[in-house]
Amino acid sequence: MPGVEKSIIQPMSLVYGHSECRYLDESLPVLTRVLSLDVIERRDREAVLKHPNTTWNLIVHAVGSGAKDKPERNHYGVRVTTNEEVDHAYRYLLANKEALGLKKVVKRKERAGSYSMFFVEPGGNYWEIESYENRHKAGLPEEIAYPWKTRLSEERLRGCGYIPQAMTHGTIECTNLDASIKFYKTALGLDVITHVPSIKPHDIKHPLTPWYIVSLEVPSKNKHYLSPLQRYTVSVASSSILTAAYREFTERRHEFGITGIEPISENFYGTSFLLSDLDRNWWEIAVLKS
Repeated sequence: MPGVEKSIIQPMSLVYGHSECRYLDESLPVLTRVLSLDVIERRDREAVLKHPNTTWNLIVHAVGSGAKDKPERNHYGVRVTTNEEVDHAYRYLLANKEALGLKKVVKRKERAGSYSMFFVEPGGNYWEIESYENRHKAGLPEEIAYPWKTRLSEERLRGCGYIPQAMTHGTIECTNLDASIKFYKTALGLDVITHVPSIKPHDIKHPLTPWYIVSLEVPSKNKHYLSPLQRYTVSVASSSILTAAYREFTERRHEFGITGIEPISENFYGTSFLLSDLDRNWWEIAVLKS
């Protein structure tokens, strides 16, 4: 369309979320037992997890006792079908808090039809168990409120009273949403939408997939700054596109307020570079191994 600026990259997918924990042996049992995630790969200090109804992977990095507790506004979330399941999850986790090594189990007041609870796993990360039942009743389309094709049965988490049907989102903090939206759209090539029409769009996503990142605007004095291990990975189609993107991000870093950019390097799952946006949130641009 005339007058629409082409983004620096045309992403293939918003492919990974990353999370920093202390020890895999403490965090993985909770993530699999409580959230219905599967461990699909594990290495010395890193594990790749996946929910069976979500193609977005979570890569968990273990850094030892020095890993800091993360704030509530930097969390990941799963979705259940009903509000009643959130209540069941709250009671189950509260009753098993000590056995699971959870640091916190809290109920949140309903916000614009989002009904949820939070807990903090042993590695210091917040997780949300959320229902969009009332958002769906208010008119949110079923494929958005319930972004899965096949419901998991109770056999998946026997005796808990709830079943996470999808891993739906992560969150980050920003201090100027309008400036950040320019970066998300014009630099990363992602969409920015909202699930509630009356709220300013702040959910970052790839147009072809349902999972998303919530960008929460906070005052500068309240902003938390996390390590590069707490990041999101956007994939591109080829090494030549990756190299061109690296060059353009470097040349336009002042335009977008990019606060850091690291050289292209190889890792276990592909070739990539890291950059830190205007809010010092970390992103990875990657070409994945075939």
